[in-house]
Amino acid sequence: MTPASSVGILGATSLVGGPLVERLAAAGRTVHAISRSTARHTSPAVQWHAPGAALAGVEAWVALCPLWTLPEQLPWLTQCGCRRLVAVSSMSVLTKTTSPDRHEQDIAARLAQAERQIGDGAAALGLDCVLLRPTMIYDGRHDGNVVAIARFIRRWRCFPLAGAARGLRQPVHAADVAAACAAAVDTAAAGGVYTLSGAEPLPFRTLVERIFSWLGLPARMPTVPVPVLRAVLAAAHALGLWRGVSSGMLARMNEDLSCPHDEATRELGFRPRPFTLPDPLLTAQGLSAP
Repeated sequence: MTPASSVGILGATSLVGGPLVERLAAAGRTVHAISRSTARHTSPAVQWHAPGAALAGVEAWVALCPLWTLPEQLPWLTQCGCRRLVAVSSMSVLTKTTSPDRHEQDIAARLAQAERQIGDGAAALGLDCVLLRPTMIYDGRHDGNVVAIARFIRRWRCFPLAGAARGLRQPVHAADVAAACAAAVDTAAAGGVYTLSGAEPLPFRTLVERIFSWLGLPARMPTVPVPVLRAVLAAAHALGLWRGVSSGMLARMNEDLSCPHDEATRELGFRPRPFTLPDPLLTAQGLSAP
């Protein structure tokens, strides 16, 4: 497939949007970046637009916006000239369906519905659609996963674990997801669904240990029986504390959420890095206690 000379990005200032904009611009593509937020990347190759802008001749698009907002934008994308669409969903569509947290169940249901609507809409409009499902995305600077755990540790100087907490995780770096998006824009594969997971399966306990080490703090991880920790969490929520920790998160500490990315490697050339964190000094402000 001939590489697209211009690529549109919905949600260009998102966690994956930053490295994707940089990658495409560095490759000599014209990037049409769509975002309601302030532009973070300035380059002659990057043109910033408000949502719904009048564009033409942009055949390739990457959707990093909340997936459930994408179906209603499909007609506008076709008006812009879209012929190939890469949409980024989440493995939460599978892993959170049985969560004890109702909000997480709702997220999984909304993702599943959006995936169906996008597939049906793309088929009706004649769009070639690729769906990517990453696992836990992180960059150690702006993400809501690793940084959230690090912020908790910085404030409380500990991280309680539900039971053994040996459920496997495969965190995937935002830049690796961006690389997969760029590859999916040009791949000759006629659509499909691809799982994007990190190179290194880690027990949740080990993941937290790595974050303690990254912060230069001793690993204090008290092991608490799941029922007790749920009761403590409910009390903390009642006091307005630990809002970023859900009952579903506790349950998943002991669930194996690892998944292979062989198909993405074979068809998209996806080669993710091991779990790698930046110099914590670069993120000290973002990790400071509220």
